[in-house]
Amino acid sequence: MRLKQTILLSHGTFLVLAAAGIVSFCVVLTHFGQLTRPAEWLLWTGGVALILAAVWLSLRLAADIARPLEQIASATRSISAGRFDVRVGDAGYSEGDTLGATFNEMAEALAGFHASDVNRLLSEQRRNETVLNSIDDGLVILDERARIERLNPIAERQFGTRNEDALGKTLDEVLRRDDLDAHARLCMQRVHPAGHAAAIELSLGEGMLRRDLRCSFMPFVDSRPGLVLVARDVTAERRFARERSEFVLRASHELRTPLTGLRMALDILGERARFAADSREADLMQTLREETTRLTTLLHNLLDLSRPRGPLKPAQPCRPEHAAHSALQRFAARALAQRIELCGQIAPDLPELKLDVIECERVLDALLDNALRYTPAGGRIVLSLAMGRDNNELELCVGDNGEGIPAHELQRIFDPFVQVGGKHGTSGLGLTICRELVERAGGRIEAQSVPGVETRFCIHLPLQVGSSTGEMAAV
Repeated sequence: MRLKQTILLSHGTFLVLAAAGIVSFCVVLTHFGQLTRPAEWLLWTGGVALILAAVWLSLRLAADIARPLEQIASATRSISAGRFDVRVGDAGYSEGDTLGATFNEMAEALAGFHASDVNRLLSEQRRNETVLNSIDDGLVILDERARIERLNPIAERQFGTRNEDALGKTLDEVLRRDDLDAHARLCMQRVHPAGHAAAIELSLGEGMLRRDLRCSFMPFVDSRPGLVLVARDVTAERRFARERSEFVLRASHELRTPLTGLRMALDILGERARFAADSREADLMQTLREETTRLTTLLHNLLDLSRPRGPLKPAQPCRPEHAAHSALQRFAARALAQRIELCGQIAPDLPELKLDVIECERVLDALLDNALRYTPAGGRIVLSLAMGRDNNELELCVGDNGEGIPAHELQRIFDPFVQVGGKHGTSGLGLTICRELVERAGGRIEAQSVPGVETRFCIHLPLQVGSSTGEMAAV
């Protein structure tokens, strides 16, 4: 039976029974006193029974109509709670049966989708677990309170702990330090002066068990705060770097003595052998002097690179604006000879650098020399010096509109002996030494380039409060 027919039958039955009951009451009232007492009682009782039967039948039919809807509502709440095995029965009328059958089909489809989705999530979880466990670097996941949520097996071995023992603890508690938690919170809040993916190096263990780790902190980019720490074991790299530095240091010392004698001999030869200015011999003598000078510079640079790393101890702190003006004056004649515009954009009253004035000059000279070598005639070089956007670091930039650096070479230009572009003739150590000096001072150097448009080298030095004057000073 269809729902419309059921409703019409319900209403019709109710009206018929109610009318019959009312008629019984009317007969009793109109013939009151004329009927026998049993007849009146029978009419009264029959009328009441008919009206009650009409009400009961209407309520029963209404309940039968509403029951499938209530079942569907209850089943919907069960599905929303995650129980996908609920089904509804027959309604007793065609529309309810159709609605119930459609709902059951939907529930079966949702159950199948849920099962496949759960399987997919479990598969993705197992895949992520495999990836995390197979990475050669240690991975540590920190929550919004900088407490450990997960360590992969490499991190367990590096930190000398187990995942279940480290859960809920901070890095300082696990490694018995007092600096990593503050570092992690700065990175999580994206206010670390060294950037979002700030890295530090730490040593764990003693003697033969000593390990050097480079730890990079990267905050999550989703709505839930957190941090991932990547710990790379650089023990072998540091050992190789020390051995290489020792070798270069010894070789450079051995080469410096004969090279000094060679330069002296060339100077004496130049004084005694007076060649004509336009002769072939004079050109060869000049070439010898230039090459020995270049070899001496290379030797000094190698010695600088091979010296043990450590914090700078400035003998004479540097005023950055004075150093920048002096550097512009030193290179003004060379820029004029090459027909290159050299200008400065230097802010006044900058904080004093805790960087030796000689080291500061070497950094500026390396950047300006590099810009002049790769900027053609008619080009422009700008040296800018100002406070950073957040006033927590000093920013020094050298920009030019020269030939530029290809994107795939930007990561290599600070490596030793690397030279890009069509011009060579230097040792390829200038930018390497520049990066060494900047990093030893607690800063960082970055390169950005759009070939043929602009190339910029920017140095960022973090600031801290000076101990004596209370002024801000760049470390």
